[in-house]
Amino acid sequence: MQNDQGRFIEISQRDGYSQPMPSRVYSEALPEVLLNENPIELQEVCYTASGQGVHRGYSYRPDTSLLFHSDAPPVARLHKHEYFELLFLLSAHIEVQIESRLCQLRRGDVCILNCSTRHAEHFEPDLSLCYLLFAPGYLRSFPEGEGLCLPAELHRFFVKGLRDPFLQNRDYLTFRWLGGRGPLPLLLILNDLRDALAQKRPGYQLFVRGHLLRMFALLADPSLYRPEYIDLGADGGFSLAHSAKQLIDKTPGRISRQELAGRLNYSAAQIDRTFRRHYGCTVSAYSRQACLRRAAGLLRQTSLCVHEICRQLGLVDRTSFYRQFERAYGCTPAQYRAEHRL
Repeated sequence: MQNDQGRFIEISQRDGYSQPMPSRVYSEALPEVLLNENPIELQEVCYTASGQGVHRGYSYRPDTSLLFHSDAPPVARLHKHEYFELLFLLSAHIEVQIESRLCQLRRGDVCILNCSTRHAEHFEPDLSLCYLLFAPGYLRSFPEGEGLCLPAELHRFFVKGLRDPFLQNRDYLTFRWLGGRGPLPLLLILNDLRDALAQKRPGYQLFVRGHLLRMFALLADPSLYRPEYIDLGADGGFSLAHSAKQLIDKTPGRISRQELAGRLNYSAAQIDRTFRRHYGCTVSAYSRQACLRRAAGLLRQTSLCVHEICRQLGLVDRTSFYRQFERAYGCTPAQYRAEHRL
């Protein structure tokens, strides 16, 4: 999250997916994109299964890097930028909250966010992704006759965003990778772009623009990508649904609809109805999923027995826990620990 005084990102961390730890502020973690001075930037983020991560930036200023150390990957807060953000996923899966939606991205998928669209990445172990950041002025600088091969959906998306001086649009665009587990041609283009930005040889700005044209042409290929445009528009009730989600995420065990109603001063039925509209599931279902995620984190990071994990999470029916865990993760808690123990 950035403020007006400097460049930084706030990362909130959790110990064992249960107790929130104080937020840490890392200066220079996300270099801002400045019109004319720094109109485009490539960033890479990787997290290993051990909880360590590295963030590298390649820009028209000196490169910056940042190393995270934690028992659990950082959880980004809901935020927005003054630039268009392209996210390209290299690992198996990531969940991104985009305004009121939970967007599931798989390997090879691309997601492009408007300047005014709030979002938060849900980082997981073994994560690898790239960000490509565009200042609005950089996109406006492409001449009509240069042959900018934008897919029709992307052209409309950028035009709409550039005509929004008050940053009221709430939309995003995904390109779903159709190549399965095959090689990712977009990765080769981003590697060339990274080399151009890092080496900064004479005329590298022209090479950067050429690589972008290659990337846009690749996204326009219907045999490789399927575009999906989402316009969230005015989203009434999102604040209530998001507040309920935050309380569920911060609660070590399960939290009931009645407890949420008392904390938020709304009826349980209204909270459940609003939550289902924005997140696509009931409060109880999401609370159950969050509890299972915490259990999986404790299995990975501690040597606690299943009985103690259930006790910490307030789960009294261990038989039900085993059944729900195996349904969610495709294996028993013991098998999960053996395969994912840090």
